[in-house]
Amino acid sequence: MSLLLLNASNRIAQGFLKVAAESGKYEKIICADIFPTYFTVQRLLKFKSSLSANIELFKVGDRQDLHDVIKQANNVLYVSHDYYQTTASKKNLLVATLDLVKNRNYKTVAYVAPVEHDHQEEIDEWKHLEVEGRRFIPQLVGIRSDITFGPNSTFTNKLAQRIYNGESIYFQNTGQSCAPIFTGDLEQIVAQVLAGSHAGKLLLAKGHKHIDFKSIIHLIEDSLGSAYKAKLNQSFIEKVIHPTNNCIIGQQLYCPSYINLTKLIANYKALENTGYDQVVGDKLVDIEEYHKNNKTVIDQSLKADYQLSYLVG
Repeated sequence: MSLLLLNASNRIAQGFLKVAAESGKYEKIICADIFPTYFTVQRLLKFKSSLSANIELFKVGDRQDLHDVIKQANNVLYVSHDYYQTTASKKNLLVATLDLVKNRNYKTVAYVAPVEHDHQEEIDEWKHLEVEGRRFIPQLVGIRSDITFGPNSTFTNKLAQRIYNGESIYFQNTGQSCAPIFTGDLEQIVAQVLAGSHAGKLLLAKGHKHIDFKSIIHLIEDSLGSAYKAKLNQSFIEKVIHPTNNCIIGQQLYCPSYINLTKLIANYKALENTGYDQVVGDKLVDIEEYHKNNKTVIDQSLKADYQLSYLVG
């Protein structure tokens, strides 16, 4: 049995890769990605080296590549990627994947759409895609996840990195709160899906505790250590041209992942339970208890090369 993990380079997908590799179920795991920069290849290669399973990397450059790699596995797990500027839409690759998958007989077809990977101009598009996809792929499982926290979280690790490096964080306090889910709990939900659970369902993965973004930042500060404090809105440049401003100058000043982070905080709206077949992940790892009992460690060994080309970061 084989598994195709599409968009495998990002942190959240790496957690799913680890679970699949350690399950021992798969003779081969194919990690496919568009790999827009050398850094995105490097981070997956480094993670892959910690696993003992048979894992192959595959670069998707066009639709023919996607067609070729889809034929090589009998289970498909799609994870929305964390590239915010190299692609005009997060929907297109999933639409193409589902279109190619619908004519093949797969045991499991699932996608995971973490809210922190959204293009902020495409919020709430995932439900519409799932309705269309399930019409042609009855076994399709869709997982929409709230903000994540933990070792494989894109969101909290990006915040922690900026706090650790003493970089300013542009912060608009909207009063919104989220229901964060631990990446380990999300990984277990995905493991259940890959084992055959929730076939044909649209799931919402979220934690039981609601917390605002400023409180999350304070939790990360505490878990880094007393020497680290977040610098909120302390950049003069950001006060003049803030990263949530859609202008050409801002796109040259700030790296895409930081722009999306600040837009996510500014635009976030709590995910409602309506419209989903089931809400999963309730009463699992608590975000406050986790950060109280676990020290956040920043891995500086991989530096995103593309970030170095931006003046602010």
